Amino acid sequence: MQEISNEIAKKIKMSREAELNMERCAEFMARMIQKYGKKILDDIAAESSEQPEQPKSDV
Repeated sequence: MQEISNEIAKKIKMSREAELNMERCAEFMARMIQKYGKKILDDIAAESSEQPEQPKSDV
């Protein structure tokens, strides 16, 4: 995985600091998805089942 990100960083000429920041951000996002993903999907499903479908208008 690290080799791939190094190759990508070289191709887009990213500084080492920017590469580390991007990696930290991706890891944080992955943790948040793992932690809260199911709850958010459940909330979305509950919200969509509560709202009746509205007919589409031809405007």
